[in-house]
Amino acid sequence: MLKELVTNNLVEPSYVSMSQVKPNDFQIQIKCDYNKEEIEKHAKKLGLTITEDKERKYLLIFKP
Repeated sequence: MLKELVTNNLVEPSYVSMSQVKPNDFQIQIKCDYNKEEIEKHAKKLGLTITEDKERKYLLIFKP
């Protein structure tokens, strides 16, 4: 997922981090500038969920 987001110029890789939530489950955190609508479309194709913090500084992508 992350590689596809970077390849499609939807995120800047220096603003992205990944963390392991559970064994074999990871979460992508995107901070600063991102294209929420395009990322959301891409994530839905893969069955992933997107949430955004209240200040709109971070976008989280994860498997529900």
